[in-house]
Amino acid sequence: MDIKKLLSGIAIIIDDKIKEEDSQDLILKIRDQLKKNYISVLEYEDLPDNTEICNFKNISFILLDWQLFETPEPGMQIDEPLFINNNIEFLKEIKKVGFTPVFIFSNQSPYSITRKLSDEGIYKEGSNNYIFIKQKQDLFSDVDDNLLFAEIENWLKKTPSIYVLKEWEHSLNEAKRDLFWAFYNINHNWPSVLQKTFKGDGSDVNYELGNFIYKNISARTEQIPFDDNILNLEDEDISKEDIRKVLEAERFIKNDALPGKPCTGDLFEYEVDVNGSKEKRYYINIRPECDIVRQGGNPKLYCLECRILDEQRINSGNDDEISFKEGNFIDKSNNIYIPFIDGGKIIEVRFRNMKILKWKDKLKDENDDEIDKMFKETRIGRLLPPYITKVQQRYSSYLQRQGLPAIPEQAISD
Repeated sequence: MDIKKLLSGIAIIIDDKIKEEDSQDLILKIRDQLKKNYISVLEYEDLPDNTEICNFKNISFILLDWQLFETPEPGMQIDEPLFINNNIEFLKEIKKVGFTPVFIFSNQSPYSITRKLSDEGIYKEGSNNYIFIKQKQDLFSDVDDNLLFAEIENWLKKTPSIYVLKEWEHSLNEAKRDLFWAFYNINHNWPSVLQKTFKGDGSDVNYELGNFIYKNISARTEQIPFDDNILNLEDEDISKEDIRKVLEAERFIKNDALPGKPCTGDLFEYEVDVNGSKEKRYYINIRPECDIVRQGGNPKLYCLECRILDEQRINSGNDDEISFKEGNFIDKSNNIYIPFIDGGKIIEVRFRNMKILKWKDKLKDENDDEIDKMFKETRIGRLLPPYITKVQQRYSSYLQRQGLPAIPEQAISD
């Protein structure tokens, strides 16, 4: 791991002593160490206001002094809790802008800082965090000029989420640079050329151009050499629920994070009355994206019914057993199983009945009367590729399957 490469870019230092060149505060030594290693620094003596914070989207990291103005001017009144609350609000605003590592290097004890951050739900004690807290004097040594970077490197090795972010950012930026220079050198007006092509095809220009950029960047991105020793936290106790949550986030995006347009893989929730009680069911849209965008604002969606799997049937040995072997469910010809969706549930996608529903059409009640709710308002999230792709492929095979006569039981069983 090249720590200086991962931290390259623009850093922000917020410390009331940062511009006092005759000060003995260690923040000046920290700043000089960063500049010595070609890290550009923006210096603030106080917390920036929200109008500036919105511009901190592409910075490498933030270095924050916890107790600003710890030595007040004569006659100046200091309300310490106010400063602490300001720090908390600043950190919350930064989270809205991006996933940015924060270094709190302070003269204060780390314990009091972590306790306050934990109380505010920003820091989880006993776990790795995106915030690195250290006393300033612990970052320097008379025998080690690189102790600052060594401490940050040790922290990164225990914080895989930040480490992966930094490695990925570096690779992404190189791919983005290569893509835009390559097309710029071919034709300065390449977006206009593509726009005409997409319009001529009757496609949604915004969707197609964005998709074109994403696919090209992905194709140009080198395989990232992640350090397996950092990713493999052997001491970390990972529960079944934690595994499900991570796997769900990898394959399923919740509705509040999605744009307001329909897409392949959209999952819709509804309820049915089963023996006097309500049972949750789903529809999943398998219509290709290119067809959806060409239909305008109220496209038809091709939806398959989904049901929540009773997990007691998995490898139960009963007649209705669902087989799970070597990390995969054994699907049948008329269904497919998708774990984990909507709070870790395993759902069964059924192929026998496909329903056509329009995105903006009003829903109907049991008496076939319209109710004051559109179909799109029942969307709860989206299943991502390659999982939705597998659903489409399996459904296509189901439609084209060749029926065969059943084999008599006597031919197999004694």
